[in-house]
Amino acid sequence: MKRCRLIILVALLLFAFSASSFAAVNNKYFRADKQYFDVETGQYIISGNIVIHLNNGFIAGDNARVKLSTLEFWGTGGWTLKQDDVTFKGDSAYVVFGKNVAMIEGGANFQRLDLQITADSVDYNWKTKIAEFKGNVKVIQPGQVPVGSDIIRYNVETKEFVN
Repeated sequence: MKRCRLIILVALLLFAFSASSFAAVNNKYFRADKQYFDVETGQYIISGNIVIHLNNGFIAGDNARVKLSTLEFWGTGGWTLKQDDVTFKGDSAYVVFGKNVAMIEGGANFQRLDLQITADSVDYNWKTKIAEFKGNVKVIQPGQVPVGSDIIRYNVETKEFVN
């Protein structure tokens, strides 16, 4: 009896995965044109107009891989994170949810009402609220001369530059 239940459960899971791989996903938290589960890698592969809704914001991009066992997210093809008055943009994003860190590479761009920071990459820790911008960093504020540096750290919550 246990074996029969296991076979039925596996068949239902395979049907669910294969059915969802051909359908667009659309609900109030998550939207994408396509998704499927790659059994060999243990990753969800998601593509096309991806939008993940957050409290007071969203994450949007083109292509992603998600590995639930390690809580890792890889996004390529241009990504935007918007929350409250803050916007992060970049070509690719790597997020490790268990460690509270996100890395954005390829033309990282941070904006809020009175500040813009561009860099080659940015590492963000949402627990400490510190964003560390690296490589060709440029800080632009209204009424001030743009400032350049190789590394700049900024506290997104307190709106202050930190050492």
